[in-house]
Amino acid sequence: MNEKVKRNVSAALGVLVGFSTSAGLFGCGGSPTAPERDQTFYLHERGVIDKRYSWERYFAPLDQEESKKLPRRVGVAVLDGDVRLSRPVDWYLRTADYTPERRMISWQSPRSFVFTIYEKVDPVRVTWDALLERYEADALKNGSTILAGRIPFSTANSQGREYILKTAIAARPDLESFAHEIVVRSPNRVLLVQVVHGEHIEDSMDEIVDAVRSMLVY
Repeated sequence: MNEKVKRNVSAALGVLVGFSTSAGLFGCGGSPTAPERDQTFYLHERGVIDKRYSWERYFAPLDQEESKKLPRRVGVAVLDGDVRLSRPVDWYLRTADYTPERRMISWQSPRSFVFTIYEKVDPVRVTWDALLERYEADALKNGSTILAGRIPFSTANSQGREYILKTAIAARPDLESFAHEIVVRSPNRVLLVQVVHGEHIEDSMDEIVDAVRSMLVY
C-alpha cells in the first residue's frame, strides 16, 4: 500500500474509532420491541429493481431532515421488515435477494461507496469470540487483509464489531479495494454491514456511521 493510501486509511480509521466510541456510549438504546406492522407501508418508484416486489418499505419514524453534514434521510424497512434504518434519499437500490438464508440488500451512494446488508447464517447464541473467529477466517479465505478489527460499535438496538479490510482486485493487480465491515448481532439474527469504497472515505464517514447507528435489528 503506498503512503498516500496509508494516510487516507489511517484518517478514516481515526474517524471511525471516534464514532465507534460514541456509538458504544450512546447506542443500544433503541425500541425494545418491533414496531407494529401498520407503521410501515410500501415505497413506490424508489429504487425498484423488480416491479413484482417492493424491497423497501417506508418507515416514517426514522425520517431525518437535512443537516449541515448530512443530506435528508428516509426511514426504510428492509429484509421483510426485520431491519429498519435511516438512509439518504439519494442512495439508489443496486440489488436485493430475499431468498431465505441468503437475504441481502445493497445501495449505491453518489458519494462513491456501496452500502450492503447481508444476513448471515451464524448461530446467534455463540460467543462473540467464536462469531468473530469465523468471520475473520472467511475474510482471509476470500483474500482480504484485515487492517483493523474488533472495534466496538453499536446500532440503535444491537451490538457490533467493526473491521477495515483491503482486498486485491484480481483483474487489476495494480488496484486495491477497501471496505469497512461491521458484524452486527441482535437476539434473533447476525448481519454483516459492508461498505466498499475507494481510496478516499473520510468525507463520507458521517453518512456511513449515521446509517449504521440508525439500524433497528429485530
